[in-house]
Amino acid sequence: MDDREKNRVTLMIMGEEYVLRGTSSPEDINRVGRYVDNLMRKLTEKNVQMSRHRIAVLAALNIADELLKIKEKAIPAEETEKRSTDDGLV
Repeated sequence: MDDREKNRVTLMIMGEEYVLRGTSSPEDINRVGRYVDNLMRKLTEKNVQMSRHRIAVLAALNIADELLKIKEKAIPAEETEKRSTDDGLV
């Protein structure tokens, strides 16, 4: 188990409160929360009939696409897939 101190941060995403605990700094966790909130709001504006659940999945797919494009520029493809679940925010 990770011995680093866990920070507790409360985020508001799409009007809902989420309490996260993680080893990232509170500033980083808040920045990620704002990014997700902004993306989900933009997707909601473009897809007004779509449920929040589907908006969340669409946001996750968009963020994963962004991440993989960045990783592909820096790391060979097979290494990217091996490391895809090793690191996380929380």
